[in-house]
Amino acid sequence: MLKNFLFMAFVAIILASCGGNTNQTQSQAEAEATEIITLTVDEFWANPQEFVAKEVAVKGMVVHVCHHSGKRMFIVGNNPDERFQVKAGDEIGTFPIELEGSMVEVKGLAEELRIDEAYLQNWENELRADNPESELKIHRGEEGHEHGEEDPQYEWDQIAQYREMLAETEDDHLSFYSLAASSFVEIK
Repeated sequence: MLKNFLFMAFVAIILASCGGNTNQTQSQAEAEATEIITLTVDEFWANPQEFVAKEVAVKGMVVHVCHHSGKRMFIVGNNPDERFQVKAGDEIGTFPIELEGSMVEVKGLAEELRIDEAYLQNWENELRADNPESELKIHRGEEGHEHGEEDPQYEWDQIAQYREMLAETEDDHLSFYSLAASSFVEIK
């Protein structure tokens, strides 16, 4: 009887120690899953689809902060033509215009906007309905865009441009990537 008791106690100790290792492995896996990857804008653009729906930190130089709302800013890496859109999340509110020309590190969720023919049709329908608050408008931070945003023809021209781009691609959609920012710091 004592042998059975010692055997059972031994088995219980082994099982308990195995269970502890499982919890440690789960904790390590959870920590790795929540680890934020830090990238430059250039590293992000090298393979943007890899980061969609993941928390990342992206470093770059601010080339534009939307003066109208302050809710968007655009950062670049080595190629000034490859702008990366950063949208202010609820935690931020707005970006200060004084950030233009500064290096920043922005943390948030990487997102992909897919534009296909159905998206463009919906956008056209919103324009016909004269919906000035349309969420379908696409803001890429181009030079001089502030002057055309109130002009409906500007949006019709954008739609035509995206249709041309769709016709030139082998995919059935265009992808635009951005970051829904939860925090940012200016790098001195």
